[in-house]
This record gives sequence, structure tokens and C-alpha cells, in this order.
Amino acid sequence: MELAKIRLVRADVSIWLVYAGRQRRYWENFRQSNCVFLQLPGFNASEAVFQSDEQLRRHLAMSDQIFRWVVGARNSPPSRNAASYNPYPYQTGTSEAKGFAAELGNVERMFIDARPGDLVLSPSFGHFDPYLIGEITKNWSPEDNLEIPSLENEVVPTRKVRWLNTALARRDFPPRISRRLQNQLAITKLDSEFYEEILQLVYPSFVWGGRSKLDIYGDDYSGTDPLQPYAPALLIKYVLASVFAYESGQFVQFQSLSPHKAIDQFYRKELIEHFGQNFNSPGKYSVVAALGSMSILATAGMLVATSDPSTNFGQVQTEVKGRVKDSMQGAGKAEMSDNLDGYVDSMEAVNWKDVQKELGKPAKESMTLSMNNAAEVANHRAELNAR
Repeated sequence: MELAKIRLVRADVSIWLVYAGRQRRYWENFRQSNCVFLQLPGFNASEAVFQSDEQLRRHLAMSDQIFRWVVGARNSPPSRNAASYNPYPYQTGTSEAKGFAAELGNVERMFIDARPGDLVLSPSFGHFDPYLIGEITKNWSPEDNLEIPSLENEVVPTRKVRWLNTALARRDFPPRISRRLQNQLAITKLDSEFYEEILQLVYPSFVWGGRSKLDIYGDDYSGTDPLQPYAPALLIKYVLASVFAYESGQFVQFQSLSPHKAIDQFYRKELIEHFGQNFNSPGKYSVVAALGSMSILATAGMLVATSDPSTNFGQVQTEVKGRVKDSMQGAGKAEMSDNLDGYVDSMEAVNWKDVQKELGKPAKESMTLSMNNAAEVANHRAELNAR
């Protein structure tokens, strides 16, 4: 069974809306260079600059004049000595002063406030064009500076981003979020009340504080048999019940029961915030739980339950732990790995081999199961491109 990355999201994560310049003129630079940046030609960034409000202002004033020269709004090249610039270049209350303050805020948000692991959404052109969505990978560094051809090869500071395999356009977000995905600032921190919905759309599997999500796909769902989803759904419910039993310290009792009795006694509806089945192409089960370990442990449980019963069970346990750990990405991996080891190592071969035969085999025969969202993303991208 294929896996997607299980994203371990920081509890204090921020999500940023970043525009790629006016009319998205730097969008391809963002995409190809794996970064985001502001229109700051010749800014000459350094740690000292970002630590001093006065220096930040002087460098921004210098960059503004270099930009005016690049676009032909001034006839002579400006000074490249930031110390020669007034940190308050415009009279207070004027539109120019307000614009300078807005630019200063943009610089502070992108290069001081945004942190590694934060999520970035950068809109494309139209309502049906997919956003660039990615994660900031590191703190600002001078080695990440980038020459921009459309700015006469002037150098700008950047933040490096790992773009994710997503195909989400503005229309895919709930209306209340979609309305906030547009404003006049180059970079905006979105309201935290939207974060869980955004994370659920972006990641097929994640852990965020006390919540987690897991998507499981039936890529070859036929759409002609109403009972085809039943066997995989039953398996998923059993695996979730096993996770709940393990986390409540009742795993031994759980494993002493037949699958159906184990589900009846240990499946906890109150921990399930959402269990959805969306059988478009490809089909998908989506689980969101008020339990931070659910996505990791349930991934392991699904891998064990769908393994070949004839394979040595100790070998299955070792391979599953390795695969799930390899799929985990983000902060807190060591603690999550210890919990994963405890869950898998506590599995009793006799019980889980029966599960493999009674639940895993029928589920696999019903449809090909995967925890990789590549087919879903490709399908949705094709739908958007067809419009």
C-alpha cells in the first residue's frame, strides 16, 4: 500500500497568503526557484538589517529607489549606500508614508515573522487555477538570494519553500475562507480560525496538536457496486478501534475479541470528528479525529492488516514501523515514533493474522487501497485545466 507523507504540523503554525507581485508577475519565479520573495531589488539583506528597525527602514528606502530606477521612473542610478537614506522618507500621514509602512510590514512578516514549517499559499491567475502551496523550509539566509531577470537581474532576498503536490484553486476553499484569500497586501497571515479546514484540504494525512487526519483511497472504485466500499470501511473501522483501545490502555483486551466484537466495544464515535466517503474518481475515505496519534497509528494498522498472512509477522512489524517513520515529516517525530513502536510491538501475531484474513483480504479484493493522494491531485488538476 502506497503512503503519502504524514505531516507533523507545529501547534503554533502560521499560514500565509503570499502574492507573487502585481498581476502575479513573479509566479513562475516562485514555482521554479522554490521560494517566495517581495519586490525588493538591491535590498542587500543581512541579519543585522532584520534586527534593526532603523536599518530595515533605510534598506527599504534604498530598495524603493532602485526599483524606480529599474522601471525607468528615475533617470540616474540611486546610491547603494543604505546609510545615506532617511529611515522616514515620507511625511507622516501622506499616501506615500502609508505605502512605505505597508511595505515595511510586508518585509517584517516575510523575513522575521514567518517560520520554518509555516504554510504558504500563493494564488495564480484565475478562479480555477491551482495555487502554489508549500512549506517554508528554513530561516532566511543570504545564500538564498535570487537574481530576478524582470528586475534587470537585481538581487532580492527570498524564503525557501518546499512546494507540495496539490491542485487547489480558490473555488475549492469554503466561501468564508475563499473571501479571505484576496487582499491588497503582498503577504498576509490568515486567521487561525481557518487553519484546520485549510490543513484538511492541503494534507492527505497530518497531526496538529490533539487532532489528526488520514485519507485512504480506493483508486479503482468502479461506481457500479453499492457494496464495494463496505469491506474497506469495515477494515478502517477496526483499525481505528484498535488505535482507541491502545491509547486507552486496553489493547490486550481488544485483541482477545473477534473483529466485530472488538469494533462494537472499542470504536469511539465521540473521538471521530469526521468520517467521510467521497466516491468520485478516485474514491476516498477521510477520517478526522480528536486524537493526535490517530493518523500515524492507523496508517500502521492499515499496513499490518493488509499484509500477506503468510509473511513472518515480526518481519511485517519491522517493515511497517520503518515505512511509517519514513513517511513522518516535521517536529515531534521522535515522540511519535516511540508511540508507533509501542502500538506495533504490542500487536499479537495470532490476532492480526486473523484480521489479515478476515478483514484485510476482503478489503483488498474489493478495491486497491492506497494512502497516497497522487491520483486524486492529478484527477482534480485535470478537472481544473478542462475549464
